[in-house]
Amino acid sequence: MEFTLATDVLGRLSCAMSDGQTAATVSASNRRAASSDLMEAIEGAASTGYGECYWQQAEGEYRWMFRREGARVRVAVLWSTGTLTGWEHVFWSECDFEPFARHVRDEVARQN
Repeated sequence: MEFTLATDVLGRLSCAMSDGQTAATVSASNRRAASSDLMEAIEGAASTGYGECYWQQAEGEYRWMFRREGARVRVAVLWSTGTLTGWEHVFWSECDFEPFARHVRDEVARQN
């Protein structure tokens, strides 16, 4: 799975993800809070097998979920514009946890 973090011209944190033919770009308006929340979710998956965080945008929010089972992790990202619309699937992938977690940590460090 490809995973890249960047800061856009408005100062938002942007994440581009892809896995074969599936690709998505998600962003958060508060770069520092989003980076911190993402790291907490990764560490949660490392220690308990599950991590989750939310990235806020003016139009709605992204929900990241990480489920680790053994050496593998499932990554799911959902989008919601509010209670009535519910959650919409944006991205899903599965990969080896340790290389993925190491790469996420490196990407977050590069942005801070």
